[in-house]
Amino acid sequence: MTIRNEREYKTCEARVERLMERGTELGDMELLSPEEKTEFTMLSEALDEYGRAYHPLPGRMSTLLTDAILNQVKERNLKQKDAARMMGISASTFSDLLHGRRPLSFDIARSLHKVLGVPADVVLA
Repeated sequence: MTIRNEREYKTCEARVERLMERGTELGDMELLSPEEKTEFTMLSEALDEYGRAYHPLPGRMSTLLTDAILNQVKERNLKQKDAARMMGISASTFSDLLHGRRPLSFDIARSLHKVLGVPADVVLA
């Protein structure tokens, strides 16, 4: 399942909340029916995927941005260390950005756009 917009996101969140309430009423999530367990898992995974893309945790980059960066690196036939060098940052800093261990600074955001060609609307999203 793929969530395509905020309306679907909110609908899925509400359904997961209802399933959690039902599990609480029953005394354990394991007491949900097999269909409810499957639905809960499917919705939870879809919410997680959408959330990582459109509602990343503070200090973490959106998966849309990391995917765009990796796509540009691949299209240009670069290694990550070469992309980092082109941007004027260390390979470890580049890796930390991609793995959410380092926040995105203005200078790095600008380099992603100007040096690697990551679309500005993706960098700024």
